[in-house]
Amino acid sequence: MNTILMNQIMRTFNEGCASVVITRKSADSDMNKGRSAANRNPLYGHVEVEAKYSGFVMGTDYSNSVANTAQRMGEEVSRDDVRLRETWHKPCDGDYGKWFSTDKRTETKCYLKLQRNEQQIGFKVEKTYFVDGHEATAEELATIKAWLKKDCNEQSATQKELGIDKEHEQHFILVTLENILCIRQNERTLLPYEIAAYAAAVAV
Repeated sequence: MNTILMNQIMRTFNEGCASVVITRKSADSDMNKGRSAANRNPLYGHVEVEAKYSGFVMGTDYSNSVANTAQRMGEEVSRDDVRLRETWHKPCDGDYGKWFSTDKRTETKCYLKLQRNEQQIGFKVEKTYFVDGHEATAEELATIKAWLKKDCNEQSATQKELGIDKEHEQHFILVTLENILCIRQNERTLLPYEIAAYAAAVAV
């Protein structure tokens, strides 16, 4: 299924163009669980989050983007100078590498890479929370926000060393392929669940 969807994404959309990606997943990994029975997150295990990523681009090489940004700022930098820190993921093999990453440990999970920079116009992330299937009430939303983990807002040390200031910093995020509900780019739309249904039918 992953290969079918990956190929469809690469055939449907253009590299480096602003896109909209909508995902839905459990919010457990975004929230603190609580350390004791007396201090326990009452909504842990009950919350899903639907996220809409607007203005991000797909199919771009992060190292190239960082090097190009540094060059525009007057630095003599090549792609080989961009030393990425060790992480839990790595680019997929071959042509898939610009678009997708996989986990290093098992290489069974697949993630779509979304990239933006601080000066990019029109990018935003909108999140809607659901509790046991219904949209969170104001009271539930207040509880969710109180238990959310704090975002790290520090500038990338790698980009700082290459002479890139925070205003021009490049960012990328990974979204799990199976959590994607919809991808849109201009007039093109892809619904992964339709691809999954097709793959299942073909496999029978």
